[in-house]
Amino acid sequence: MSQSLKPILALLLLALPYMLTAQKEAYLKTKDILYYGAIHDLEKPDPNKVTFEFNNGNKKDFTPDEALEFGLPDGRKWVSKEYEGKKQFFEELENGKVALLLQEQGKSKSYLLEKGEEIIALGEDNGDENYFKDVLAAQLEDCYLTEKTIGLAKYKSANLKYFISQYNDCVHKPFPKFRIGPVVGVRIYQNIIESKFFPQVPEEMVTMSLGAIVEIPISYSPQILLVTQPMVAYHSFTATNNNYSPEDATTSYNTHYLKHTDLDIPIMLKYRFANYKFSPYIQAGPALQLGISTKAYSLSDKVKLQNGQFELIAEDVYVDSGALANKYLGVSGGAGVEIPINSYITSVVGVNYSIYTADVDTGSNRKTYPEFFVAVTF
Repeated sequence: MSQSLKPILALLLLALPYMLTAQKEAYLKTKDILYYGAIHDLEKPDPNKVTFEFNNGNKKDFTPDEALEFGLPDGRKWVSKEYEGKKQFFEELENGKVALLLQEQGKSKSYLLEKGEEIIALGEDNGDENYFKDVLAAQLEDCYLTEKTIGLAKYKSANLKYFISQYNDCVHKPFPKFRIGPVVGVRIYQNIIESKFFPQVPEEMVTMSLGAIVEIPISYSPQILLVTQPMVAYHSFTATNNNYSPEDATTSYNTHYLKHTDLDIPIMLKYRFANYKFSPYIQAGPALQLGISTKAYSLSDKVKLQNGQFELIAEDVYVDSGALANKYLGVSGGAGVEIPINSYITSVVGVNYSIYTADVDTGSNRKTYPEFFVAVTF
């Protein structure tokens, strides 16, 4: 190793602990001065002091009586508040008509509400784990938050931040929660089947579908949900055609029948543009289609004109049990709008478009179709 590099490496090794524990471009605000520098030891915040390093390298401990607030460039902020007779530092998670404060000591987290001049703890009382919901209900009752919505609150930062932000805006947006409900749809099949026994299958076929919506929240803000919408669709058709064979002067009268039931199981991510009156959304993800019931067959009567009359000379039945009893992989995506009916029920109007590109077993066939649907979720 070059002798000129050794001093540089030594300096880097000495600076490594500093780089790991300090956050540059932090700020600290007192009553008179705004400082910029670095803050140390925020992985274990102390409610009674903060160590601030000025740009000249000097360090100083500030107490909640000296510093009004301090923060990091990523937006996190701590404020000095008087609570239980003394000033302490709290992380401010949400600000507005009601502020949400957090104080961490070791692995313990305490959430508090600041409303006006009062700070109210959301912690457990007498061992009741739902005590904080009673506090929320009492402090937020002057805006549109229903008892059921309060019941969805969790003693976690992301959940409480979303709750308080809704209250501060006084806008009742759809709350991301587990929802389930029935679905009724209209499916327009395209490229339904490929079978030598069915030469006259319609290119398009309209049929009803039934199913359910199940959605699980992944993110509160933005609102991202994991959604599955299993749907069952039944379709059938009858087609006829005649074939004349000049070689033996016979005519075949063919009747083709198809009765089939599909089960579609998409797994999609939904992005909801939340609004209190209506919420548009988009969604997409992989999908599986199963042919769960198939009856596909053709009847053929071959007749010949003899002595001025048609006589039946042959009857045949062709069965294609595997015509649609397959497993298809594909993708499904769509868009729609959610319209709240009341605090408990939401209506959904939307369309999904599915593309199934291959049969899992044979690699054959390609199926595409849009599906328009309405649903109600609870």
